[in-house]
Amino acid sequence: MRTTNQDDKTTAHVSPNRLQLDPGLKDWRDYRFKWAPSSQFTEVLAARTSSNAYAAGTEYWFVDKTALTYQNGLIITSQDKEWTDPMPTMPAALQEFTSPTSATWHAVGSALGTGMLYKHTTKEIYVQLATVGTPPNQAITLVRWYLANEGPPPASFNPSGSYLKVSSLGAGTYWYADSKSR
Repeated sequence: MRTTNQDDKTTAHVSPNRLQLDPGLKDWRDYRFKWAPSSQFTEVLAARTSSNAYAAGTEYWFVDKTALTYQNGLIITSQDKEWTDPMPTMPAALQEFTSPTSATWHAVGSALGTGMLYKHTTKEIYVQLATVGTPPNQAITLVRWYLANEGPPPASFNPSGSYLKVSSLGAGTYWYADSKSR
């Protein structure tokens, strides 16, 4: 499928939709990333509406740099929240970054870059994570999402569920976009 890139108007294997974790139906959606079975290492606030501290259409990533030891399993949970609900807990060794909804989805046939690749156990969603350093000063350098879609991916998606470490993407065409790269 060939589509037009909305930024430069050239024809390429790019989707007109932008990457965004689904911000939910309330003010924001709280995503928690845990190594299976229970060690949380990241919390993401995906804002649907704006507040005094957070802008709509932005993902706010809060990473515990002491907990970035790769495991064989990954669990992502989510819950819709109001601005009056408790905010994400900030770990003592914090890496913080934001991801606006400006990342572009590109078509690809195989995983790009380095890092650990995890596949959702029931959906054709993959996430690739790369880090630098060693605990307690480890940091995420890459969060790349892959979706298997015949056409362009949706405007937003909910990656909640269980993931297992894999060595490569399945056969076929995938769309990828980065929540973080470097």
